[in-house]
Amino acid sequence: MRAFCLMPLALPLLASFLYALGSWSLKLGLRRGAHLSIVTALSNLSMAGWSAPLILFFPGQPHPQGFLGAALAGTALFVGRLCALRALAQGDLSHATPLLGIKTIFVALLTFLFLDEPLSLGLLAAALLTALAITLLSLSPQFNRRSWWPNKSQWITTAWAILAAFFFALTDITVQKYARLLGVGWFQPLMFATLALLTPLLFLPAWHQRATWSVTLPQSSRVGALAGSAIIGFQTSLVILVIGIFGHATATNVVYAARGLWAVLLEGAAGGGAAYHDKRLLAVRLTGAALLLAAVALAVGSL
Repeated sequence: MRAFCLMPLALPLLASFLYALGSWSLKLGLRRGAHLSIVTALSNLSMAGWSAPLILFFPGQPHPQGFLGAALAGTALFVGRLCALRALAQGDLSHATPLLGIKTIFVALLTFLFLDEPLSLGLLAAALLTALAITLLSLSPQFNRRSWWPNKSQWITTAWAILAAFFFALTDITVQKYARLLGVGWFQPLMFATLALLTPLLFLPAWHQRATWSVTLPQSSRVGALAGSAIIGFQTSLVILVIGIFGHATATNVVYAARGLWAVLLEGAAGGGAAYHDKRLLAVRLTGAALLLAAVALAVGSL
């Protein structure tokens, strides 16, 4: 029974690590020449594929508002995924991924505004501590210039990541509000089917401009792009499933924000970004990641 009670916390923590691992793989694929639209499409279809079998294992019932909610959640997730991958393509993993943790603040505010659920002091403190951690993680000190002011590329990364965080938060709130009307076994497959149906829109600019991509997924990029898409698809389906069954969107996202810690550690160990080349920057971002762990502890204690 106690193990069941820990699932709403343990599963998002697992998903947070898988998100960082999957994002690192996608970043590797993008760096090796994979086209952003192809990577986005692959990860979207992976999410739909992982979620489709749920219809066989969880009961459901028809409900007009539930159907609408599933379509809205899928649309919000589509926009959020596009913004997140643009942030990842533009900046470092240890910069873009921790910024997505601001989703915790958006979820807390949207929960209060639209779900009429009170926020405990513990969860509110955890959300604020998460915001502080994200601020620290987002600093980009240019030690050689003695400046901590982000450059243009870093500002663009920040903007895309914050947009992604908002749309991801909107997705989670929609799931919490409507999933139980249909039942998670119907809601989640329909939500990700909407995501899959919207995916061809990614290629409209190329079709409109009659552009051709000679190599959309070069051989050297395939392992990173395909593995990353599979991992990202699984962990996203897992988080949505947890919120659909248990609710607690704010607490789930506080724990899920630990993906910022994993992202910093992965980039620092495996390379591919500024944190790997500048250990002082790695130390700054690890300090922010430690604050995220404190926020997770507060979230656990508030449930």
